[in-house]
Amino acid sequence: MWGVLAGIFNSIPYFGPVIVTAATSIVAFLQFGDLRMAAIVGGVSLLITSLEGFLLTPWLTSRAARMNAVAIFVGLLFWGWVWNAWGMLLAVPMLMVMKVVCDHVEDFKAFGELLGE
Repeated sequence: MWGVLAGIFNSIPYFGPVIVTAATSIVAFLQFGDLRMAAIVGGVSLLITSLEGFLLTPWLTSRAARMNAVAIFVGLLFWGWVWNAWGMLLAVPMLMVMKVVCDHVEDFKAFGELLGE
């Protein structure tokens, strides 16, 4: 149950991992009755969601789209900064469209190679 809820909440930018961390910390405190154990469980939960969000997802997306993982990460940061949650949701599709256009337009081939593997 916690895995499914963590997967659903992790799709919410910024607040999803915080909700998962808070919920697992509360449940750990109720189960163990110790603040130290609640902090450890919450910290591990935050570490796992952070690694998944910042490393694993961009890496897997780059392999599926044949795009550079660094370009996807920078694109997520940039479009998330520009348009907040909508930018983070639309960053990868926009980068993929830009890569396809750059691969087919002769003047932009260098930029397409930069976005590619």
